[in-house]
Amino acid sequence: MQKLVLILCLLTSSVMACDLKVESAWIRVAPSTAKSLAGYAVLSNPAGKALTVVSASSAAFAKIEMHETITENGIAKMRAIQKLEISANGKVEFSPSGKHFMLIEPNSTLKSGDVVSVSLKDATGCQTTVQFRVGANAINPSATMDHSKMDHSMHH
Repeated sequence: MQKLVLILCLLTSSVMACDLKVESAWIRVAPSTAKSLAGYAVLSNPAGKALTVVSASSAAFAKIEMHETITENGIAKMRAIQKLEISANGKVEFSPSGKHFMLIEPNSTLKSGDVVSVSLKDATGCQTTVQFRVGANAINPSATMDHSKMDHSMHH
């Protein structure tokens, strides 16, 4: 009987494994007065069918939204992404000047080297928890994003 229970537990846990994989997760360091921060990562779907990321959350922030930067008439604007579809065996990069996680109202000042847990939920309800490292730019130290000419009016 114990072997049967163990086998059922193993089968259940393997069925519940999330397909979403996340790499190179980082948060851009910001002044202590910043009301929001930007997070980046590479999201991939090694499964044979598409998956949809529907939300992100963290105890370290009041709210997390997925955004993308678009340029209209020469002006860069942010637009919220309600759900993000990742094709079968596909990959989506969240990077400066592109898609990003808008980390709203941090609960404390984050310093370079800090690590923050963020949970991403897909449309099936499966949650993937990822450790984001805070830094100046974890992927490309020479890349910067100038927010001064960006229209943030669409930001909630």
